[in-house]
Amino acid sequence: MTSADVSISRESLVTPQFLHREAAVQLEKAVKHHRQAALLHDAGDARQAETHGSIAYNHTAQALEVSGRALNVLLW
Repeated sequence: MTSADVSISRESLVTPQFLHREAAVQLEKAVKHHRQAALLHDAGDARQAETHGSIAYNHTAQALEVSGRALNVLLW
């Protein structure tokens, strides 16, 4: 089968809009964990605060990666 034989629906394509929305979701998750980390620091629980800070960092990194992909999507 060649690529010409494959029918691709518009809904199955990864669009910049989809990627921007996914980046926003990841950033919202990061905000949630940053807020939780701050509350835990206020309560004196540095270990749990560090855990939530790390989770926030990972969500932020994912958002940056997805955002970069959104800027590089080629639409046909």
